[in-house]
Amino acid sequence: MTAKELVLRHCKKSAEHHSAVAETETKIAKADVAEAHTDQILAQGHRDLAGQHSARAQHHQAHAKHFTEMHQGLAGIAPELLDEHSNAGDELRDSVVGHDLFKNFLGREAA
Repeated sequence: MTAKELVLRHCKKSAEHHSAVAETETKIAKADVAEAHTDQILAQGHRDLAGQHSARAQHHQAHAKHFTEMHQGLAGIAPELLDEHSNAGDELRDSVVGHDLFKNFLGREAA
């Protein structure tokens, strides 16, 4: 897989995950609201839990939307912008040969 394909796949899977979690949180919130209690304190606790789960559902929906937008935005990027190979490591390796590093290490030990 190319780097672009990996990023697109990650965005898609993340969006799917957050959508599923948001759906679950919404179901839990509805169940908490439907829970009937004769005790006012227990009823208030379930209303509070419903509010908390609703907020978490909104949070995950926002994340799902973000990853969906990222996926759509990255789909149009040219693959060469997400280069799979970085030249930085090669340039560093070429600039310092292995035995030179060994000499530098020994020079520092002696100093």
